[in-house]
Amino acid sequence: VILYWMDRSRRDIAVQVPRHYGEGRGTFALRSPARPNPIAMSVVTLKEVRGTSLLVTGLDCLDGTPLIDIKPYFASVDSVPDAVVGWRQEPKGEKR
Repeated sequence: VILYWMDRSRRDIAVQVPRHYGEGRGTFALRSPARPNPIAMSVVTLKEVRGTSLLVTGLDCLDGTPLIDIKPYFASVDSVPDAVVGWRQEPKGEKR
């Protein structure tokens, strides 16, 4: 798990409209890079260790993005197969 600081993202958007949803949602209900505290994470696959460098796949950030931390991924505690995002389960236009 790579934690990084999205230093080039906007921090002034409270409500956003997901591209394929068409209805506004609060920033904290989304995975958009525009957020008040732009800390992001990617679960990556470690391919190779070269001295002090790591070769990974699956990292979703721009070149030069500041790295905050690297943490190990443990499927026993990090994976939640039955997790759902409530608003993504609602049909478009229908609110609970």
